[in-house]
Amino acid sequence: MQWVEAALWLDGPTPHGFLNELLTVDVIPLALLGQAWGPLLGSLFEVPVRQRRLPFFLLLIVGLTMVVAARVITHPTYTQVTPHGHLNWWSQRNPPVFPAWAYGLWASVIGAPFLFWWRPIWQALLIVSWGWSWAIASFVFTDSAASHWCFFVAFYAAFIFVASFTVMDKPKPDAST
Repeated sequence: MQWVEAALWLDGPTPHGFLNELLTVDVIPLALLGQAWGPLLGSLFEVPVRQRRLPFFLLLIVGLTMVVAARVITHPTYTQVTPHGHLNWWSQRNPPVFPAWAYGLWASVIGAPFLFWWRPIWQALLIVSWGWSWAIASFVFTDSAASHWCFFVAFYAAFIFVASFTVMDKPKPDAST
């Protein structure tokens, strides 16, 4: 999402410009889907689907449903800059109005894979509490709360990147033995 937003800022973002409309209509939904599906698909490296079919596919479907519903219901065609200088790629209204329940559901969809399957649990709590804290502050204090999901996504990506260097891989058993 940060790359998409950077491209939008490089464009101005120019209202009704070709790049703005392309990014808003086609690429932002994919970036949002990446926010929901990234941790979920990443968890496949640790816990196979067969051990958790129902919650895995339920989260997969809920993430997709929310992204599709946001596109169909709000139907934004271009990104705008809000009065406080944030990007509004969510709705035609500027500043946008965010229903608290939808915001909370999105936070749950993004955080659930960590809470369900990341161990040790204190790290999972650290990851989601950092993201949720920024998201709540953004919801309360800014005029475009959707812009601050990047804090959540950037933090869990950085945390997992650093954690990957601290964990030794277990050697796979030799098939010949």
